[in-house]
Amino acid sequence: MLLRVLVSAALIFRAECYFAEEKFPEESKMQPPTVVIAIIARNAAHSVPYYLGALERLNYPKDRISVWAATDHNSDNTTAMLREWLTVMQRFYHYVEWRPMEQPT
Repeated sequence: MLLRVLVSAALIFRAECYFAEEKFPEESKMQPPTVVIAIIARNAAHSVPYYLGALERLNYPKDRISVWAATDHNSDNTTAMLREWLTVMQRFYHYVEWRPMEQPT
């Protein structure tokens, strides 16, 4: 009889959670780690808006994202597009580093 009760209790407990981690209390409310996203673009004016839009829609706290952006030797509007976006959005991100190079050194 006792064995049946223990087995049924074990099955009921097992049925309540699918993964072993679900048995434990919720994780601590620590901040997620700061991540760095590098944007390296050259003559990419046709795709920069899509890339930046995807970056804005990331499901991650923006104050935990650092952005490092570099561009050089563009013959299109890539530099101006990145500069404008970074100027507007830098206040939302943890840190923004802008490295443009107009003329080769």
